[in-house]
Amino acid sequence: MQSNEERQAEALAQGFLRGELSRREFFRRAGGFSVFAIGATSLGAVLTACSSNGGSTTPSGSPSGAVGVLKPGGTLKAALTGGPDTLDPATSTIYTGAQVYDNIFNKLIDLDPDGTFYGQLATAWDSSDDTTWVFDLVDNAVFHNGEAFTPDDVKYTFERILDPKTASSYAPLYDAIDSVEVTGDTQVTFHLKTAFGPFLSNIANNGEIVNQKAIESADPARNPVGTGPFQFVEWVQDDYVTLKKWDQYFQSGLPYLDGVEFRFLNVDQSRIDGLRSGELNWVDAVPLQDLDTLKTDPSFTYVTAPNAGIPDYLALNTQQPPFDDKLVRQAVYWALDRDAIRQVAYFGAGETGIEEVPTGSVWYDGAPIVTPDIAKATDLLAQAGHGDGLTVEYLGLPQYPELLKTGEVVREQLKQIGITMNIKQVDVSVWFNDFVKGDYQITSAYQERTIDPDNFYALVVRTGGDINTTGYSNPQADQLIDQARTSTDDNARKGLYQQLRQIVLDDAPIIFAHYETINYLMQKDVAGASVNPTLELRLQNVGFISQP
Repeated sequence: MQSNEERQAEALAQGFLRGELSRREFFRRAGGFSVFAIGATSLGAVLTACSSNGGSTTPSGSPSGAVGVLKPGGTLKAALTGGPDTLDPATSTIYTGAQVYDNIFNKLIDLDPDGTFYGQLATAWDSSDDTTWVFDLVDNAVFHNGEAFTPDDVKYTFERILDPKTASSYAPLYDAIDSVEVTGDTQVTFHLKTAFGPFLSNIANNGEIVNQKAIESADPARNPVGTGPFQFVEWVQDDYVTLKKWDQYFQSGLPYLDGVEFRFLNVDQSRIDGLRSGELNWVDAVPLQDLDTLKTDPSFTYVTAPNAGIPDYLALNTQQPPFDDKLVRQAVYWALDRDAIRQVAYFGAGETGIEEVPTGSVWYDGAPIVTPDIAKATDLLAQAGHGDGLTVEYLGLPQYPELLKTGEVVREQLKQIGITMNIKQVDVSVWFNDFVKGDYQITSAYQERTIDPDNFYALVVRTGGDINTTGYSNPQADQLIDQARTSTDDNARKGLYQQLRQIVLDDAPIIFAHYETINYLMQKDVAGASVNPTLELRLQNVGFISQP
């Protein structure tokens, strides 16, 4: 089994091969590894190849074995599983939106595929104490409207997120901020109200920097303006979004591509046919029934990651009968066969879910997968006064086949304890509206970009959380959430989250069913794509391969 250092060394080597790092940055980071880690992984071979190479700053290969360098030019035709809800990063609530707008905007810092922080608009960051964070900034970034990037943009960005008028779902992730102060021509200082453990991960997750003039001059939902590698061109609702290369991008030599066309397509055979024909170059998902075949198909390059993905769960509306009764929710909890859900709905892909993070996360606590107990579930239902059974309605999403199939599997499992679950299929916009308003009984949902457990619990579980669509409220859970987020001791926080998970397990307002790993598939002449913890697409590093 690889050590943690060896895993990080391997991730660095693969990241360089995918074009995510410059040669200089690659050598800088490689210097931090022991000779044992270098020798035990492909990092040693990559270092040797780079040292003997005539100084090229582009990777010489890709994980698929394609040989060549990334050449400038070309338009990437990319398929997404759904369209954005908005291109304003402060108000977007679905990760397909982030897949688009994270190519338009930059953040202060971001996360490598191995979970290491690195700078985007920040060149350095440090904390003098638990409530003060200082960020030094680049001095050459320019917004797509021609405005120079300054510390005032950072100040405005976070004040806007925290302004109730913005109605940002991410405000709870930053409510520890007391003030943002411009402390130099290229420096900004965050003053926090209290210590805040997830501060850096939240900045890296949902901290896209906007420009005040751009926000106030046009609708930011439809006219995004950032400092990122690509500039917004057009959005045709339910069809596509196009971006073009930003010629004044502050990172020299990037992006490789001239542009990107995002198309919103169903996850079915048509997208694979599009890859084979050349109508598409890259897709964000493949039909799971074909995953085992496609990921080894020599016609394509396949990319995934064990530490990045999406927790899928059942949401039970605690404010409406019958799930306002804890006993009924517990009956559902004990009736579920999570392994069956993974095997049938996800064709065995991903992980059987029991937590908000995957087994590859440093926050995973290794809780055992619950074995279904039909006798216990039936007894709990009888205790709730439903010994003769009951009927409930499941809100289904046909546009997300795995979630809909989850409903179908759960329907059969609940029959065993006397619950008849009818599935009502609705369009994603109708589903989202009903889900947010709490106008449903039970449905499947997911929470995108869950890196730190606080990203999930502060938004989905805490009383009044911006994505608490179940109406759940438990003062003890709230106390643990607040205690964990105001600590900077990771070991202490892990212990608090273990306690919190047990409370949520017992109250069952949400029931984790599956952890969805992300799978990218691309044509053989495309390189540089990686699955990152934030689930954003760093297409600045993606390009077409020039064959030698």
